[in-house]
Amino acid sequence: MRRSLLSFVLWCAAPVALVPGLSFTHAEARGKKPEDALKGRIVLSTAPFPSGFKDDAAFIAYMKKVDTKGFRFEDKEKISVELMAFFAAPVVQTQLTATLYDSTEGLEMKDTFPIYPGTRGTRILASYFDLRKAALESERRYKLVITDGFRGRVLAETDFAIKQ
Repeated sequence: MRRSLLSFVLWCAAPVALVPGLSFTHAEARGKKPEDALKGRIVLSTAPFPSGFKDDAAFIAYMKKVDTKGFRFEDKEKISVELMAFFAAPVVQTQLTATLYDSTEGLEMKDTFPIYPGTRGTRILASYFDLRKAALESERRYKLVITDGFRGRVLAETDFAIKQ
C-alpha cells in the first residue's frame, strides 16, 4: 500500500513513546487492535490486569504504562508476575511453552513452564508465573520467550532485569 508524501511526513512527525520495548507512535495505536499494536510482545506487571478496558486505545495505553522491565526481590523469596502476551497470528495450540533465559552473557536457560491458552484462535493470552530468588541472580538481564511448543517458533518475547 503506497502512502502519499503528506501522510508519510505526518507519520514521521508523530510523537514516539519512549518506553523500552514498547516504542510505537500514538498514531499507530489509534485505530489498531491491541494484538496488532503489541504483536510479538509480552507485557509483565506485578499488579493484576483489569478485566476490561473502555476501548482499544485505553487497553494499549495501559499496557504501555504498566510494562515492567525491572524487578526487585528485596526481602521476598518470590515475585508474582502477571503476563499478557500478544501474538501476530491466532494460536491454535492447546499448550504453549514459556522459557526464561539469563541473557546477560549469551542465553542460558533458567526455567521452562507450560502455558495453556483458554481458547483456540486467541491472539491475546493472560497468565502468571513466579520469579524465584533461589533460581535467579540480581543484577542480571533475562529474556522470557513464549513458543508454540512443537516447532519452537517464537510467538512473543520480552526482556527484563532483576535489580539489587
